[in-house]
Amino acid sequence: MYHHLFNRTAQALLTAFLVSLAACKTTEDNAEAAADAMLCQARELLAQKRYDEARDTILTLRQRHPTALEARRRAILTLDSVELLQTRDSVALLESWLEGERAAFAQMAPRVDGATNDAYYRQQRLLRDMEFHLDELCAKVKFFVRKIDIDSHPDAD
Repeated sequence: MYHHLFNRTAQALLTAFLVSLAACKTTEDNAEAAADAMLCQARELLAQKRYDEARDTILTLRQRHPTALEARRRAILTLDSVELLQTRDSVALLESWLEGERAAFAQMAPRVDGATNDAYYRQQRLLRDMEFHLDELCAKVKFFVRKIDIDSHPDAD
């Protein structure tokens, strides 16, 4: 009697397990579809140069859909692209600004009478700081170009 009850219980548990597996697959498929939709939205924002919003969309995707592994993998490349393009835009802006500041500095000359010329030294310090920041941004661009290349071709070592 107990053996028969055990078999029915085991069958019921097995059926419940199989149904839950099917539900998980459906849930995973739904998660992938929802994550894909968010990824498309992030890419549209990236194309519009709305970098912060694109980044936030990807981070939200990662929080809301932890089981959407394929979409999350593609989101990594998109997030790297956000960082790369935003940094390239910053480089272009800083280079333009730096060019203007260099031209202004070229017009200045330190005083020859030995007196301190604060404006000259402030401008000199500003140029040095801007060039340092530009070097950092260029290194960041190189990093993301390399990272995207590696992440795009994970099997090529």
